[in-house]
Amino acid sequence: MGFNILDVAITGQSSRDACPGALQVHPAADGPLARVRLPGGDLTGAQLGVLAAAGDGVLELTSRANVQVRGVRDPAGFAAAVAAAGLLPSPSHERVRNVLASPLDGSAAFRGVVRALDEAICAAPELAGLSGRFLFAVDDGSGDVAGLGADVLLMSRGDRFAVVAGNTDLRLRLPPAEAVHEAVKVAQNFLRVSDGAWRIPEGAFEGVPADLPKPRTSGYVGDFGETTGALVPLGRLTTRQAAVLAEAAWLRVTPWRTVLVPKGTRLPDGLVTDPGDPWSHVSACTGSPGCAKSLSDVQADAHPIGPPVHWSGCARRCGRPRGEVVDLIATPSGYQRSTT
Repeated sequence: MGFNILDVAITGQSSRDACPGALQVHPAADGPLARVRLPGGDLTGAQLGVLAAAGDGVLELTSRANVQVRGVRDPAGFAAAVAAAGLLPSPSHERVRNVLASPLDGSAAFRGVVRALDEAICAAPELAGLSGRFLFAVDDGSGDVAGLGADVLLMSRGDRFAVVAGNTDLRLRLPPAEAVHEAVKVAQNFLRVSDGAWRIPEGAFEGVPADLPKPRTSGYVGDFGETTGALVPLGRLTTRQAAVLAEAAWLRVTPWRTVLVPKGTRLPDGLVTDPGDPWSHVSACTGSPGCAKSLSDVQADAHPIGPPVHWSGCARRCGRPRGEVVDLIATPSGYQRSTT
């Protein structure tokens, strides 16, 4: 892959931020934590199998449709395996390949735009300097990912795409290739004036306020034509569950911790396909013992309470989805409810 596997780092700090990746793993309380970016959420069953084999038995699906591997036993070996599986096309850019995409649109044209954007990001050397928190999104016009707070959004408008920077519509309506070029240009311009900022702030670009939908708090459970969506409760996928899903021809992880597979694919026990199931409205951070900052075993405590709820082991509220969500935050005396 053209890079030195010995450069893999186990660190909580970097020159930019501490976001983990496949090469820069985070020293979590339960061992090295790796995060593998999946632009558009796409991966094959075989690739899922590689990720499942590398950790301590648990994979975590993130609110950016990426996969975290906990307890990585051999970080250098993990990086080599991920690269061999085709999940690490650019070691210099692997932490900035944050590209959300509308999950249900599997058309060649739409997925081609997602791939083209990923390739364009990796082909721009300076974009390796983006924060691991910087987010791109490609929406098929349904609005499902448009409200998820992307720094740069391409929103389908028929055969063209609107370009949105932060919360500003740049008043451009471009063909796909030009839209991808413009998305990269926006990120480059941001880097030139960012002065160390991680995300595009409000009012950073000239244009008009973008008319964006409210963020969804759940999504894609059940059958959708030839596709089935299955909820992974709390986003935690065991090795045994992953082994069953690895039989699928293709998979697509969504920002709502669901997995899309071809209809008829065998699903493992424990996944939810009933769109009315109350677990569709529950999310949680890792909690203890995986996180040293957590004040509670959040994964054991979390349960539905009616409205969408996010359970957190501390005030940082890691993994919180966007949108109208009730926060239950662990304190020394129990959980405190917050809606802010």
